[in-house]
Amino acid sequence: HHLLPFAYFHLLHHSASTITIAFYFLPNNIVQPPTMRAYLPCLLITVSLHHQVSVSSTTWQPIPLAFAAGGFGGGGRGESAKGSKKKKKSKTKTAGGGGGPKKNILTPEGRIEYIKKRVAAADVSSVAKLALTNTADGQIALDIDPNAIAVVDNFLGNSLITAMRAEAESLLPKMVPSQSTRWDEETQTVVPYEKKGVLSIQLEGGAAGYEASPRLVEYVVALTSQLSYKLNQLLPDAYHLAGDEQTNKLAVCLGDGSYYDKHIDNLGGTDDAGDRRKLTALLYIQPPDSHDGQPSFPNESLEDDPRGGYFRAYDIPEMGDVTCIAPRGDRLIMFWSDSLVHDVSASFAPNGDADRRWALTIWFIADKKGVIRATDAAIEERHFGTGIGTG
Repeated sequence: HHLLPFAYFHLLHHSASTITIAFYFLPNNIVQPPTMRAYLPCLLITVSLHHQVSVSSTTWQPIPLAFAAGGFGGGGRGESAKGSKKKKKSKTKTAGGGGGPKKNILTPEGRIEYIKKRVAAADVSSVAKLALTNTADGQIALDIDPNAIAVVDNFLGNSLITAMRAEAESLLPKMVPSQSTRWDEETQTVVPYEKKGVLSIQLEGGAAGYEASPRLVEYVVALTSQLSYKLNQLLPDAYHLAGDEQTNKLAVCLGDGSYYDKHIDNLGGTDDAGDRRKLTALLYIQPPDSHDGQPSFPNESLEDDPRGGYFRAYDIPEMGDVTCIAPRGDRLIMFWSDSLVHDVSASFAPNGDADRRWALTIWFIADKKGVIRATDAAIEERHFGTGIGTG
């Protein structure tokens, strides 16, 4: 995407012997995108390990709406809201692949290796979905869809997610009322507030933190390193994530109507002093069979379950739409921290503690090349009027 002003490249295929890359050229006379499935000129280049290069030109190839998932190897901040001037996530179901663990998860090394393999197997391509977007200077650009979401079910398997839930519940005595911020019309300032019926804690490293919740800490470390590496193979530089830095929050809705207000996670500035959270990865630590027999994503709705606690994403799939995502056990949701408008519906626990909604959120930090999006003024006005909250 740096080679030409109106070019974008896409890795189509790679194997032990060849690599195929497509260069899509955006004509500078396109004023408005004809459709989300617009056609663009394309140049295909295949390079072999024997140093043979094959180039073929094909005209008006379909834009790939999502990168192919591929490549594997191998952090934010608290919460903010509308302040003075702020600088500031589409939907495709993806599967984690497989059910229970097939490797030894009884040792730290075995668990970390297992999480690495689960990241490698997960289809996260929909978070890298492409869209033609309008730039600040009125041009048309091919960019990552700001409302892109990836949903991965059965991510870690029953054994590990059950053990993580037990560790999470053991931390309940140390948890405190979860705070956020919002814009106060009367004082015209940002004010903190406690979320109704929500407790939270940040997981820390070090000997004490690891002793208290080893599996939770291992998950945070392994996911930060491995998912950032995998996504960085798919994404343009502006979306690159740091693999050694994150912030996190373990939260529980106690079940008395607890909810999260509509918000965007990150409205922070773009410089080093601002909020650098770029990608949100939310794991539901419910019993693995928590929503058995209910509709699957993307066909879920608030009416499916009286326990509530649904993640609601706004303007997906189209402007004005709302997509509901159930807090299904062992489900991982990923979206762009600096753009997706979302909230959480009221949560209830009719059967006691087992019904409480537990979620572990990791915020991945933009690396040195990463850019935090400024909130679109029209989106802010339509969803929040004169005030906006964050998570």
